[in-house]
Amino acid sequence: MGDYTKLTISEIAEIFELYVTDSIESFRALSLGISNSNYEIITANNKYLLKVSNDKNKEQVLDEMRILEELRKSDYPYSIIPIKTLSGELVYEKGSYYGVLFPFVDGIPPGPGDSTCFEIGMALAKLHITKANTEGLRPSEELSYPASIIAEYSKQSTCPDDFKELLDGLLQDRLQKYLTTNFDKGIIHGDLYYDNTLFHNDHIVAVLDFEQSGVGEFILDLGISISGSCLEKGRISLPLMESYLRGYESVRPLPLIEKEFLNDAVILGLFSIALWRIKRFKEGTLNPLMADSYKQLLYRAEIFKQTVETND
Repeated sequence: MGDYTKLTISEIAEIFELYVTDSIESFRALSLGISNSNYEIITANNKYLLKVSNDKNKEQVLDEMRILEELRKSDYPYSIIPIKTLSGELVYEKGSYYGVLFPFVDGIPPGPGDSTCFEIGMALAKLHITKANTEGLRPSEELSYPASIIAEYSKQSTCPDDFKELLDGLLQDRLQKYLTTNFDKGIIHGDLYYDNTLFHNDHIVAVLDFEQSGVGEFILDLGISISGSCLEKGRISLPLMESYLRGYESVRPLPLIEKEFLNDAVILGLFSIALWRIKRFKEGTLNPLMADSYKQLLYRAEIFKQTVETND
């Protein structure tokens, strides 16, 4: 899924020359991500991850790297630091290609489970408490879809009927209350599903793909992450959600207002990612075969609401 841009060995070598003088011994395409093509590159001395952007323009990729730079300065332990080109650039450009080179981090994406959820919750909370300077960093709504954009989209004629009807049915007057509440803000990841992490010996070692990151509300970031990490048989598991929150609150105790709106944030998190899929796959051309994949997230939101009400 990550090999949309087919690079030849000579094209990879030309990009690699922007960084180091090592010769490439081998490379292989990795099936990671949707918005990038990813390659593992092995030299005599090191191993690297080369990313070629398929979906974002160069400035958007550079904005992401600026966020990673701020996290490096703030000693966030789980982000991977991009390698600069020999001329000091964070993002390379070679012909029609642009992207980033990272050091390769060994680890595996975990499966969902109590310890996985605890670790991811802890990692997200550590992101939310960083003292990074957010001045000049992009707002999250430039690339992701917070509640205000979801609400506005639901009023447009292009909005699918099932999206609008389910949003109204699941949240009703809660959405307006959510929109008029002031929540804490800072750097958010925007897409922290468990498959955007690497684990080693059952502990998280890296948080990947800050492509949707920006300055936004912590509560929606939490809702998105729970909606894609606390899964059991394709549904959000309340016990896994409890494990996630134990990990999160071991670092950052939730303010009372965030506890009050947490379940709404999980639902909005699902609608946020659903809208991302609509924009990329249904209205856009990134992968037309996935045009209706947003429906899976709407169904998950509906089941989650039913599960919460049953357990109240």
